[in-house]
Parts: sequence; C-alpha cells; structure tokens
Amino acid sequence: MSSDLAIANIHPGVWRAHQLASDTSVRIPSGFAALDQQLPGGGWPTRNLIELLLKHHGIGELRFLMPVLRKLSLEQKKLVLIGAPLLPLTPVFEQFGVALNQVHLIQTDKPQDRLWAIEQVLQSDSFGALFMWLPEEKALCNPTVLRRLQYQATRSQGLSFVFRPIRAQMQPSPASLRLCLTAQSPNSLRVHLIKRRGPVLEEPVLIDLPKPQGALPDTPHSQELVRALDRSELQTNLPKAQQATGSRIAI
Repeated sequence: MSSDLAIANIHPGVWRAHQLASDTSVRIPSGFAALDQQLPGGGWPTRNLIELLLKHHGIGELRFLMPVLRKLSLEQKKLVLIGAPLLPLTPVFEQFGVALNQVHLIQTDKPQDRLWAIEQVLQSDSFGALFMWLPEEKALCNPTVLRRLQYQATRSQGLSFVFRPIRAQMQPSPASLRLCLTAQSPNSLRVHLIKRRGPVLEEPVLIDLPKPQGALPDTPHSQELVRALDRSELQTNLPKAQQATGSRIAI
C-alpha cells in the first residue's frame, strides 16, 4: 500500500501539503474552469463555510456567483440572501437565468436579529445556497460565532457563503475555504485563495465575469445591464431629504 493511499484511508480530510484535499462532501462547480482546478474536489464545497472577503461591495461579487445561483435555482433549490447591503435588481437576475421563485431575501433591523436568522436557516437545512453578510460588530462576528456557524454548516446539505470585509483576512477563521476578491477591471476579478485544504496558491485566479444570456458584446445596452448588479445604489424620484440620508432603493 502506497503512503498516499495509507493517508487517504486514515481520514477523508487528511491530505499531503502538495496535494488538494478530497473529502466526501458534495462539490458544486463554480462555473469557472480555472477556479475549479484550484478548489479541492473541483468545486464549491457543501457542508462548509466559504468566506468571500471584499474591500467594498459592488465589485462584481454577485455576478461571480451567478453560475451557481442559476444552476441551483433551475434545480428548484432555494437561494437565501440574508443581510445583503444592496438590494438586488430582480430583472437582472432573470437576465442571468436565475429562477426568481427560488430567491428569498431576508432583511432585519437589528444586527443580532440577522445573526439569529442566519442560524435558523442553517439549522433548517432547507436551502441550496445561503448567502450571508455578517454583522461587523465584534461581539456578533467573533471566532466563537464563526465556529458555531461552521459547525451548523457541516450539518447542512447546501452551500454556505459568508461575505466579510477584506481586513478579516488577518483574523483566524474556521472556514475551510477563504477567498479575497478584488477588481481587475469592471468585468473581471482577481480571486486570491488565501485558505484551502491544499498547498498555498501564490498567484490569483483571473475571472471574467459572466454576462446576461443573449447580451450582445460591446454595446452600451449590454454593458449597462452587465454592471447593474454592481451599482452602489439607484436613486430616482426620491425626496431631497431621503437622498441626503443615503436611502437606497432597487429598480
């Protein structure tokens, strides 16, 4: 029996430093071949927290996830978004082929209520993918909370994505997969895998963000539609008092 085989027989989560891990959890393709080659098992891992670390919102993080959103929604699996800082534009979801009847948005007034909602959804195990924007308060986003969420994610069948600020990369995390997303251009991202079950990846993976189905390249209309998910806000016909306070709406 080879040493590699002996190690694999000890536990599915054990791997050599130069190899990508291979465990028994189901993997779902990311929709990007170059990224899947670098993800253990060849795709997004279920039963685990997946951290996406952003310098700021609106760099294309939702377009980055559109392939998995579309795939799961067409399989009649629920997509739950909790605490999204920007209200998604539902017509654009449709343009990317996402079945809107499977998209569920949860917003709360208090950060602690958001954390409660996240835990309830994780415990329900009734989702295909959960997308959660954690509160930034230290008391509500500390190692103990993250470990609890990771434990609950291991008991679910779906994908669990956590959005956190990029400064969190300096903090320890129980998540098995951590990615830093930075903008390469308006329509592409640099994806740095800062933690995975496998060897360190020194260079980022360059990702060309998807475009809506049927969109024509290099036309003003298509470029406007592609960027619609990345707008920080869309304000029209709002009273001046509301605009001054930064109220946000989605069209």
